[in-house]
Amino acid sequence: MHVLIARPIGARLLRHIGVNFLAVVLSVIWGMAFVAIKEADTELASNNLTLLRWLIVSAVFLALYPFIIKKPPKFERRDLPRFLLVALTSVDIYHLSLNAAEKVVNASFAGLLISLSPLTTVVLSGVVLHEKIRSRVKLAVVVAVVGAVVISIPDLTVMSGTGPLLVVTAALASAVYTVASKPLVTKYGPFPVAVWTAFLGTAILLPLATPSLVTQAEGLSEAGWASVLYLAFLSTVVANLILYTLLHRQSVSRLGVQLYLVPMVSAAGGVLVLGESLGPATIAGGGLILAAVALGTSGRR
Repeated sequence: MHVLIARPIGARLLRHIGVNFLAVVLSVIWGMAFVAIKEADTELASNNLTLLRWLIVSAVFLALYPFIIKKPPKFERRDLPRFLLVALTSVDIYHLSLNAAEKVVNASFAGLLISLSPLTTVVLSGVVLHEKIRSRVKLAVVVAVVGAVVISIPDLTVMSGTGPLLVVTAALASAVYTVASKPLVTKYGPFPVAVWTAFLGTAILLPLATPSLVTQAEGLSEAGWASVLYLAFLSTVVANLILYTLLHRQSVSRLGVQLYLVPMVSAAGGVLVLGESLGPATIAGGGLILAAVALGTSGRR
């Protein structure tokens, strides 16, 4: 009797630990992507960075396709509009907006605005997917927003122009594709959705190709290529496979809270890689975000 009870509990615990571990890995990869974008933006135009990144991603997925999708599920045409929405928001709008924004927007200001993404994800998951948002998750979102604001306070400046608007656009696009992809992942599985979305989104980007793409790619420094390859392999191929796996295994609202680790990792990356100072506000804000993630992911799903 005890053995029969213990096995399901142990299995659930292992799945819970595995899901949380993947969420942490995803947050670290995406958090450090802000540092890589900052480096690549110094050598590439924002549209060239986006296109080069996704051309590499598509090539990698094309090579991996026979290994990760041994028996492709049957595609239904009625899902094409949703796939187009996910591709446009996740590949095109998000990356073009964020790459352009990081050329002009203060990093702290961008970190604050990008925190709209997990907040909007939680809201949309309730409105669109009709997920039941627990009181614990609602409180966690509030605490996480406060933490993101606290981290951003020291260098927060009001900036004019399109930079802040582009960051907000990227944040909203991130929330839209996270929520919109949930039914597709449930139906087709995480790997097909990641691969098909990459191919479709990259195809939409192709009209942006200009001779400057080749010229700038040929002139990339070692640091520039390292940043582009990091963004392509880790921040896109690996991260998207993790993202869609998490969406397959848990609610969107729960994942939205977990993704508040991203701005904290970005702040840490700025200290370790870019030599930025780690002030009391960053420590306090990071503590609030950690508390929010613990609050939002503890207990029953």
